[in-house]
Amino acid sequence: MNIKMSIVIFILLSFFNIGAISNDIVNAQNSFNALEVKMKNISEFEENGVKLQYKTQNNILNESYRIKENLLRDANLVYKESGNDEFEAFNSDFDINIKIWHEDVYSYVEIILTNKNPKYGTKYLKNILKNIEDSELEDIQYFLYYEGKEKGLDNKYFTNRLVSEYNMRKTQLIKISNGYSGTGYLNDGEKINFALVDYDTGSHIIIGTPIIFTTY
Repeated sequence: MNIKMSIVIFILLSFFNIGAISNDIVNAQNSFNALEVKMKNISEFEENGVKLQYKTQNNILNESYRIKENLLRDANLVYKESGNDEFEAFNSDFDINIKIWHEDVYSYVEIILTNKNPKYGTKYLKNILKNIEDSELEDIQYFLYYEGKEKGLDNKYFTNRLVSEYNMRKTQLIKISNGYSGTGYLNDGEKINFALVDYDTGSHIIIGTPIIFTTY
């Protein structure tokens, strides 16, 4: 009897584990990272980026030093100082802008990493900046975006496809002077901002979560 009961419990746990794995797969397929991959299939990669912002009680000088110590160590970064509270790190792929300012007892930090190499997704870029995190940081927030030049799709086709095929819910779409802009939610709950903007050089697709932090 105990053996039979053990077998039944094992089978039930197996089903639960399969369900959990399936949910993880579904969530991954409906994440910003998955949407970014899909956008790359219908557009020519221009750039992507990640913004990290937080506050800390560390002073500006010490926090600047700590950031430099924890950024990519083997990426041949070149540093350029723009002042006591702003500096830049860059190489052939990445451009990282860091701003730090002090208010009351806190130093506030904004780090924007922009990438021009299509082989690096926003997930990879976010992991770079995660190296800066430690237990002393407060109010940590990440913002992601992708921009690509669309491949011959008109505005109507793009916006319909984005909403209907890419699992977007509660979408709101408005016409702007040079294209379309809108918001929606993926099935994993992530808020997405998206835009299709017409420039002299062609139409560009831009997506961001939870907002598009770059101008367009």
